[in-house]
Amino acid sequence: MYKNPELLWLDKEKYPHLQSEKFCVAEFEKTVDFCGELQIDVSAFARYMLFVNGQYVGRGPTSVGGDFLYPVINEAYYESYTVNATGKTVITVLVTSVPTAMTEHNFGFCGLFIRVNGAMGEWRCRVLNRRKDALYTDYTLEPSIFECPSSFKPSITLIPSPLHKLKEDKICPCNFEKITLKGRESKKALILFDKIYSAYPHVEISCQGKCEIKLTSSEEGQGGIVTENVVTDKSVHHFSPLMRSIGQIELEIKNCSDFDMTVEDVYIDFVRYPVLEEGKFTSSDLLINKIYDVCMHTLKICRQTIHLDSPTHQEPLACTGDYYIQSLIEYLSIKDATLARCDIERTANLLKIQDGRIFHTTYSLIYPWWVFDHYMHTADKDIIDKKALDLLLNRFDTYVSQENGLLEFAPDYMFVDWVVAKCDEDGFLDGGNMMSHGKMEGYSLHHPPKALGQSVLCMFYYNALIKSASLYEILGEAEAAKECIKKADNLKSSINKYLFDTSKGLYVGGLNTPNQVKEGSWLPKNTKTVYYLKQANTLAVLFGIAPKEARRDILKYVVTDLSKLEMQPYFYHYLLEALYKEGLFERYGMELIRRYKSLIDRCDKGLSEAWENMKCDYSHAWGASPAYVLKKAICGLEILEPGFKKIKISPCLFDLSFAEVEITTPYGIIEVCINEENISVKAPKEIQIVDR
Repeated sequence: MYKNPELLWLDKEKYPHLQSEKFCVAEFEKTVDFCGELQIDVSAFARYMLFVNGQYVGRGPTSVGGDFLYPVINEAYYESYTVNATGKTVITVLVTSVPTAMTEHNFGFCGLFIRVNGAMGEWRCRVLNRRKDALYTDYTLEPSIFECPSSFKPSITLIPSPLHKLKEDKICPCNFEKITLKGRESKKALILFDKIYSAYPHVEISCQGKCEIKLTSSEEGQGGIVTENVVTDKSVHHFSPLMRSIGQIELEIKNCSDFDMTVEDVYIDFVRYPVLEEGKFTSSDLLINKIYDVCMHTLKICRQTIHLDSPTHQEPLACTGDYYIQSLIEYLSIKDATLARCDIERTANLLKIQDGRIFHTTYSLIYPWWVFDHYMHTADKDIIDKKALDLLLNRFDTYVSQENGLLEFAPDYMFVDWVVAKCDEDGFLDGGNMMSHGKMEGYSLHHPPKALGQSVLCMFYYNALIKSASLYEILGEAEAAKECIKKADNLKSSINKYLFDTSKGLYVGGLNTPNQVKEGSWLPKNTKTVYYLKQANTLAVLFGIAPKEARRDILKYVVTDLSKLEMQPYFYHYLLEALYKEGLFERYGMELIRRYKSLIDRCDKGLSEAWENMKCDYSHAWGASPAYVLKKAICGLEILEPGFKKIKISPCLFDLSFAEVEITTPYGIIEVCINEENISVKAPKEIQIVDR
């Protein structure tokens, strides 16, 4: 740990315009004369790439997370690398001055932190003028001269990254051949990859005169479109500083000289969090297998130094629903839970910094659920942060109305789902701008009015109270647990009194009464239309709020004529879980999962964010829950003691003729093989399986 560490940066007097807000890339260099192992501790604000003797070593730093409320964060991470030195060794670090993606937190200053143990020598630095911005590089421009850097000590603490270093692999395209252009010639080329990857593009160019290359990467001609321009008058190996989703690259090449030039190679660096051990899945249904595989691949490209909603968006740690679903898949299919753990800790830190608040109000209530499930899958009691729980619950306690016991004073009701409800009837609009309201004769469930969001928010709050009670019990905080149960019981009574329509046996989306807090960008004026929102009715069953005798009928309402305009793949997670819980998965579950065929038919290189009525990205793991639910349902898995110490397995084929499932646990892999005649279960000796 380094408290108030010394940072290096470009001289303040010579480069006053490159101190905190303007993009640049600074190159730091140091030559040491040393034989043996060099340990290099390094971090940067915002990004770095480390080279030793011209060879790439690694990049970073690990993201601190962040939120759309833009909190002040006073901790950052550093990575440690060990390299073998045999005499004169040149250490080079390229540092990007300002964030170029939402995952990169803005600390308000630029700088390089680096410690090279066991080696003396002075650092020098210069500006790489060729890097005009993250997407424009002009190799005709020479760097500035090397000079001594300035130094300063900001009030932050650097802590060692708790994560594994990212894994990087070179991925070659499916169809590339060298592209040669004669003098003054222009050409275009479309370069395809077998899948969508979270990647940095590379282009190797041989030339003797000026040429221009426009590189447009995308997922499949649409989705994640990024255009990058490169100018050079010499042979170069161009590597982009910006990671994005890549399924294809379009090149527009213009030879501006009289000499021949050649694009020698185009490839990408596939970057993601490493998978140390994976539990496989296969079945008799090729479509189900394909859906599973696409879900898993999309999960892998969303795993960076934080979980991403998508490598296209690269949002900060604000989309808790996305990361919760991704973590559930990991618990059953990727043994290592370090990334999930770190994201939970960073979320707790955000709650503590922001007095129990996260930008997406509903998402913040998933935090206790996430912590509880992490504990059940890993037995990691230390993940429970009482202060974060206290702050979250205390904040929501202030949102409760003393008149009706519902959440009336929350700042908004976001996020519910990525759909748009009509203003004047119980119906839904096709596509549109999901971030808007009022301009499209509909209400986005991203930030709905009270009549479309209150029930969902209240139900997530109920579940948060129940899960928090369990967490307090684990910590030995009996009084806090008792208080949570009392509040949950009162809330459940209020939900059933005010939000349940007994004549229809269904829950409304929320009350039609005026807002009790100030309206704004994220809280529209309430509507008089009554909505029997299927998301709210799903949660009423999943969380045990609905009367037991009404739950099956409610779920039948939800799945009957369920339009793709009404519920996106994200919310299918909660629906599939509710169906499984109520014993209706056999009737409806596999059919709903097979709906993903339309997404696979549209693009099988990655998973679409939404159904085909929307233009969106194809690298969004928030809808990948089939990879979790299939394993759980087919195995009939129930964890009875934390960390898989005691489990129940009740395998079921549903409409399959065979299935082979591997579930990763802290003790090793559980293997379940089931066909129409036999069931075979193999588990590590540390796991007790009760009578199935």
